[in-house]
Amino acid sequence: MAHIGIDLGTTNSLAAVWHGNDVSLVPNALGEFLTPSVVSVMDDQTVLVGRAAKERLVTHPTATTARFKRLMGTPSTVALNGKEFSPEELSALVLRQLKADAERFLGEPVTEAIISVPAYFNDNQRNATRVAAKLAGLKVERLINEPTAAAIAYGVREESDEMNFIVVDLGGGTFDVSVMEKFDDLLEVQASAGDSELGGEDFTQAVVEYILQQHNLSWPILALQERGRIYRQVDELKALLSDNDHAEFSFRVNEREYTTQVTQSELMDVWANLLKRLTLPVERALRDAGLTPSDISQAFMVGGATRMPQVQQLMTRILRRFPACHINPDHVVAMGAAIQAALKQKNKALGDVVLTDVMPFSLGVGCSNEDGQGGYLDDVHSIIIQRNTTIPVSRASQYVTLSDYQDKIHFTVYQGEHRLAEQNIKLGKLSVPVPKARAGQEPVEVRFTYDINGLLEVNAKVLSTGVTETVVIQNSESRLSDDEVAAALARISELKIPPSEQEANQALMARGERLFMEHLGQVRMSIAREIQLFEQALATQDRRLAEKAAREFEDFLNQFGTVL
Repeated sequence: MAHIGIDLGTTNSLAAVWHGNDVSLVPNALGEFLTPSVVSVMDDQTVLVGRAAKERLVTHPTATTARFKRLMGTPSTVALNGKEFSPEELSALVLRQLKADAERFLGEPVTEAIISVPAYFNDNQRNATRVAAKLAGLKVERLINEPTAAAIAYGVREESDEMNFIVVDLGGGTFDVSVMEKFDDLLEVQASAGDSELGGEDFTQAVVEYILQQHNLSWPILALQERGRIYRQVDELKALLSDNDHAEFSFRVNEREYTTQVTQSELMDVWANLLKRLTLPVERALRDAGLTPSDISQAFMVGGATRMPQVQQLMTRILRRFPACHINPDHVVAMGAAIQAALKQKNKALGDVVLTDVMPFSLGVGCSNEDGQGGYLDDVHSIIIQRNTTIPVSRASQYVTLSDYQDKIHFTVYQGEHRLAEQNIKLGKLSVPVPKARAGQEPVEVRFTYDINGLLEVNAKVLSTGVTETVVIQNSESRLSDDEVAAALARISELKIPPSEQEANQALMARGERLFMEHLGQVRMSIAREIQLFEQALATQDRRLAEKAAREFEDFLNQFGTVL
């Protein structure tokens, strides 16, 4: 059974596998490596994933969704064509597509995967990713942080035996930074930081709002189809401005045409706050690692959004060196995940490479502390394991009773950096009985044990009696129960999945419909005519005729630009 690596991204996802003596990227049914993380449900309940679904963001906005990775670990749902989907279910549909592509590519079943997640994903978000994998029919014992995966891909190729380096990972929806050390065959994460609410999508949205403001328009008043069309066009504009000092942008609202010109210098002003947010995690990661930019031998850029010149310039200024990206930034995380999958299988071609990682967030319990004036400060976050501690790890702290003759101590487990416990992520609860005594007379030792698979065991031991209570934290208020997982699996199983051989034609048809909506007059009429001819060819069910018509239809559509 093959084990694959998966980069489950906000904008695009892809899979890779260790094949022979190197990593091979898995192509989808369209022959592309990147599968857009977009899901659309058609009227007959057929679900589309990837390129065809992305084209329907403009034409069928109420039946299509993207960027749902940002909802992982929350109780949010998305309505598509009358059906409600959780973020886990939507991610599962993408993972199931990648699994099917890998099985077709390898010619054998795929049952296990290493899936990458943002380093700054909290425990709830990581668990949601595991649930999505389970719904997709994948066993996932290990999640790997995205910058760590990228570091593996670079680390096994770097000739230097000893170096400190930094990985800056700006994807569509998240930003991560990891400081790494390579020593012989050891790759050690020294510190991680990031922002799980910052990515290339935010840069796109900022440009959208800036352009609309130039014409006294606002995002909320736009129809859903207009939003989808403008958002897609601004993505194209960003790509143009990566290679040009300025570009002209035209868009239509309520059948009125608007035109504006955007320059590189304007983008620096539009993105000023976002660029500032990129700076803080880099500085924190270096500070936590006890390093300065001069201690860094190399900097690697990961994620499609790092192609933006403004981001490259910022990182060059902060790190005092030109970052490298000689592996495709869209592919490197999946490649690293595939290498980790091969390491897990003890593939001999990889030798004795050893990887260590760290905890991105601190873990602790809520407690009360004396305020020095005879009273107590409530809701204090008492940290037991500090962020960026190497895992696996076990740490303990002691706590005492607060009231006279209390017979039980309740502990609430939190994850985060805020000094107030309730401002952090609540992970679970634990109670332990204690002998009745005066306040402060009954100490309890609380031990946290965190393993490489992200499982936290909490052990509370009453020192006077030896009574111990233990709980493995894997259920919190925002997580799905076993019954909910089973119900989600049943809902997904009811959806119709088109055969892989139909995916290319569906993508072409969706692209044609999108272009029809975006144009007017004679151009629109010619697009409608070509769509009709393509539909007629498909209706004949003659394979040769359909293939010929698809080639001709694609050539026609390419007159209007290539696919993003």
